[in-house]
Amino acid sequence: MESQKTKYLRSELEGIVPYTPGEQPNLGKKVVKLNTNENPYPPSPKIAETIEQILTEGLLRKYPNYNGKYLRESIARKFDVHPDQILVTNGSDEALRLLFQAVLGPGSTMLVPDPTYSLYPVLCESLMCDINFLRVPLLSNLKFDFQALRQSKADLFAFAHPNAPTGILEEKKDLTSFVQNFPGIVLSDEAYIDFAPAKASLIDQIQSLPNLVVSRTFSKSYSLAGLRVGYLVGEKNIIQQISKLKDSYNVGLLEQQIALTALEDEEYFQKNINLVISERERLTKVLRELGFYIPDSHTNFIFCKPPTNFGPEFIYQTLKAKDILVRYFSTGLAKDYIRISIGSERENEELISEIKNIMKK
Repeated sequence: MESQKTKYLRSELEGIVPYTPGEQPNLGKKVVKLNTNENPYPPSPKIAETIEQILTEGLLRKYPNYNGKYLRESIARKFDVHPDQILVTNGSDEALRLLFQAVLGPGSTMLVPDPTYSLYPVLCESLMCDINFLRVPLLSNLKFDFQALRQSKADLFAFAHPNAPTGILEEKKDLTSFVQNFPGIVLSDEAYIDFAPAKASLIDQIQSLPNLVVSRTFSKSYSLAGLRVGYLVGEKNIIQQISKLKDSYNVGLLEQQIALTALEDEEYFQKNINLVISERERLTKVLRELGFYIPDSHTNFIFCKPPTNFGPEFIYQTLKAKDILVRYFSTGLAKDYIRISIGSERENEELISEIKNIMKK
């Protein structure tokens, strides 16, 4: 029976399953948190000066620039595109939501590889209309099945590049060939691309591929997950049309200025990236020696299949009891794996020590 409290809301809300993020421990609780792919190192130290300046000059009482003008200009210089090709958003999740809202409607078809970022189906459901959601399973080597994808017609194809949760980077030539022949919009969701080899991003293909849109975030490589700043890059007219759907002041002044400071501190950014990659390779080597199957990762996490005698859920629960959080997915292909975010050297050592203890049991 419909409750008094919900009868005023749309009935479609009852069937929506919300996105479930990785567990967030209480602030102050000492845990080794390797479950939500945050950067283990702090953001640019220059950010402290930016915050002090904003507070000293009393800027927080004023509205921010409504379209992130200065941040867009800096991003445009970095990628050699026009500022009008960029939409600054409240995290890349807002970028995804705005794109989905602009492309999908009743009777539309959405195409994704499976598994991939689990927010995609949630965003489709949030549109509260009949959308055909197509999932194309990965191949046995966890790569995209391009043959099956080409046979699937859709209005929007969205994929994480590199993929999540696998961490695998598809060949750029294979992706561009697919985009060229795809009849709808293609989203390259590049939250983790900065941990991949140089030139892996598809942003430099936008000029020749008008149906390509790229999303990026400051959460991972810039250590700013707590701020929520992201952006879309695409053909000018597409970005202009999508911009009509954003909130009036969707990214705050503090967020814009901090992201701008982080973006322009290139030396610190590269140092941070190199530290994460170095720890990723070290952790991968150690766990492989312990019998884990781990595909080569180009992200700030690794996708690990434990040795036969140790189930992924058992390892997840055992580590959690020791206040070490990793990610376990209970369904689909991912149910045989755990995903481990790359931590600091100290955090990774604690993880390795506990996993070795588990292996002894």
